[in-house]
Amino acid sequence: MKRLVILMMTLICLHGAVANPRYIPQIYAAVDVNQAGEGVLYYSETGQYLHGTFRRYYEENGGTAIFGLPLTPIISDGGLRVQYFERARFEVPVGHDATNEVSLTRIGSHFVSQLSPEDLAQPPFAGISNPGADSLYFAQTGHTISKRFRDFWQKNGGLPIFGFPLSEDFFQAINGESIEVQYFERVRLEAHIVHNQVTVEIGHLGKALLYESPNLVAYTTPMPGLQRVATATTSYKGAGVAKKTNIARAGAMIDGTIVPAGAEYSFLKSSNFADTDFVEGYGIINGQLSKIVGGGLCQVSTTVFRSASNGGFAITMRVPHTYVVTTYEDILGFDATVLNPSVDFRFVNDSANPLLLVVHNDPQKLRFTVEFWGVPDGRTVQYDGPFISNVSKPGVSVWQYDPSMKYGSTHQLVVGRGGMKVSYVRTVTRADGSQLHNDNFLTTYAPWYNFVMYGPGVVPPAGVRLR
Repeated sequence: MKRLVILMMTLICLHGAVANPRYIPQIYAAVDVNQAGEGVLYYSETGQYLHGTFRRYYEENGGTAIFGLPLTPIISDGGLRVQYFERARFEVPVGHDATNEVSLTRIGSHFVSQLSPEDLAQPPFAGISNPGADSLYFAQTGHTISKRFRDFWQKNGGLPIFGFPLSEDFFQAINGESIEVQYFERVRLEAHIVHNQVTVEIGHLGKALLYESPNLVAYTTPMPGLQRVATATTSYKGAGVAKKTNIARAGAMIDGTIVPAGAEYSFLKSSNFADTDFVEGYGIINGQLSKIVGGGLCQVSTTVFRSASNGGFAITMRVPHTYVVTTYEDILGFDATVLNPSVDFRFVNDSANPLLLVVHNDPQKLRFTVEFWGVPDGRTVQYDGPFISNVSKPGVSVWQYDPSMKYGSTHQLVVGRGGMKVSYVRTVTRADGSQLHNDNFLTTYAPWYNFVMYGPGVVPPAGVRLR
């Protein structure tokens, strides 16, 4: 029996070995992660965090000077994940968190649309019929970019960042001051006099848009300075295109989730299955491999479970797989499956501060990581085990026909392995030495068999079961 103590501020190293009754993997306490994690920035001015895709886009396109400070965390808005900044709103379709898929909300267009018909009929918005030869003119909107703003527009991103001009330059009363402005699809450029010099700035339309929705204002509540308090990594080596796609999209779906102090996190309730473009992958349904939309989500839920367990948080619902899953099951008996709408994974943030879930997906190394960021309270986690019993042999091989496969082809989806019971005892201790949790994570794996898909023209071998 191994007694493995994991401090709140240590990293769990999970290796990619295939699980079987002859290999009993261990959990190793390894790297001190008391330093700020790569990919997460904290802005004390607003108490907000910037990470992942939105951070990359932010830094690659001008950062604070162009977009201002972050005002909210990442928010789910229908089929979008959005984050508000002083001068912009970032948006990306749920599950499509690639840097080149981030878009900037057309905030300038939004505020121009709120002007009265009388205002829109005024010369600044009426358009230019005879632009000068040296004008930077856009027939798409019928407007030029004034000399006052042209250099700033060209040097700081042009069309991708600012969009087309929607007006000519004119003077507008803003906060009691008459300021020279020009509206573009995504911004409002403003000319301010600073120390007797004219300085071009981007108006705070992101903030104005945020405060149009009273229900969003609560998101501006500052978060405390957080540290990485738990982490877990799993491998999806050998995964097909469908599983890789679904892991990436499910990871993006939960990235940035905030779990308030005392609140219960639900994987299903925190997910957006309706607006996420999951693709078909294989899942185990009633003991049989079947194509389901979202196959591969259990990789994500398992990694969230491991991180929550390693962080010492209260696990309130965890359903193990029916069979040992070799694709990421590098630690026997340490998994959590999900199946919408009833099979969920849940935990309670029983710390005194909020938790921020941060996802790192590495499609090159085929590694998926979930980090919990919070305020360390001195709790420690100890695992006793694994305790393995009732080991049984694999069952008879199963071959299942798939008419969509290439003629004469086969594809082995599962390598047969035995059944067994596996248990871990987890003890979570407070900083004062008193016990906070004592759990027995018990998993009963049924024996699993070689599972082979075969296409037209293939004759299965004798002695196998056909489906």
